[in-house]
Amino acid sequence: MTLRLTRHVVLIAASTLSRQTRVSPSPLPNLQRYLHVPVIQQWEEPKEDNGNSDEKAQERKLSASDRGESKEEVSWDLQLPLSPLMDLELQAGRNRYKTRKPEPSSEPSEFQKKLQKNPYAQALATPVRSCALTGARLPSYFLLDFGLALHPRTGKPWQMPKLAIDSHTASLHKTLHPDDDLEQGESASSKTDTNDDAASSSRKSPRAVAGSHILSQRSSLKFMSSLKQRTMSQLIPLRWKQDGRFKAQEIIWREDMDTFVLELMRKKIVKLLKYLSSRPAAYIIACEGFQDVEKKHQPGAVVWLGEPGSHSNSIAEAEGPTPYAMVEHRSSRRIPIYNIPALLGPEYLILLRDAGKSFDKTFAVIKQKRSTLEVQLQLWKLMGYMTSDFDVK
Repeated sequence: MTLRLTRHVVLIAASTLSRQTRVSPSPLPNLQRYLHVPVIQQWEEPKEDNGNSDEKAQERKLSASDRGESKEEVSWDLQLPLSPLMDLELQAGRNRYKTRKPEPSSEPSEFQKKLQKNPYAQALATPVRSCALTGARLPSYFLLDFGLALHPRTGKPWQMPKLAIDSHTASLHKTLHPDDDLEQGESASSKTDTNDDAASSSRKSPRAVAGSHILSQRSSLKFMSSLKQRTMSQLIPLRWKQDGRFKAQEIIWREDMDTFVLELMRKKIVKLLKYLSSRPAAYIIACEGFQDVEKKHQPGAVVWLGEPGSHSNSIAEAEGPTPYAMVEHRSSRRIPIYNIPALLGPEYLILLRDAGKSFDKTFAVIKQKRSTLEVQLQLWKLMGYMTSDFDVK
């Protein structure tokens, strides 16, 4: 009896153990069916063919069909969605109600040609800059550009206008020292050495540092000349102080800066007028009176030179058109007229009279051309610079 119970318990335990260790069917065939992912099987060594390979292959096919495995081949031709940048239909729908701006033409239009000849439009089109004294943000045409230049002899930094810095190195020494002439008995070799020193100093000039801008009015420069050195150092741009090549206390400001700038502007205008009068294109035409002025074509500006042979000694004694005066032309245009004796003074007026026949009469008309744009801009700027000298009501 005891032997039979023991045998029965052993059989029950063996059957229980066999059920727990039974291997469940692999889910890989179903995963391959739905995801179309090839199943990588472990490599096995080929066995010897005993002539039953065909029968075993048929058995495997039948067993696979019984299990419901898929016979479809794996396809790797997957198509990604089309990018919006490549979809022509989408791009056409987006740009359906948009009109593209036409490409700029190589030939300027009539309006662009008029703007190129208009000095007021060109003045307003200059980059906007801030005044170091007043803080006003204006087009750079209405401001004076100042930079730094090393003195030819002492090597100290001077705050100078761009008109003086950009001039020739030989004339730069004269502008810095207009009253300092060389002695009569100095040899030619010493003159050459002086010019070489001035040229080498100008090459060392820290002009590459960004400039400072001040309102283009004579009264502003007079006010800055009256300031103390401590106050002037506060107006120096921060980028100059951070440069490291010089100290802010060492920068020198001319006491006669207003007169110095005035002489530079006058010299530039006289040089431009002389050049235009020497050209064969007749950019400047002499006229007797207002009636002769109205007959001229394409007038850009009119200069009043006064009666031939008369020279005024001061602005108060100068007669003629008032500041910002205009002339009505027959083309329904208002043309500015400049009082040359009041703007340039008697010395430069004599130089213009001797330049040629364009300035031997009372009036002279400057044509509205691109070549005369610079002189028109300089005349208008000089008028604004000397506003405080005139009794403008």
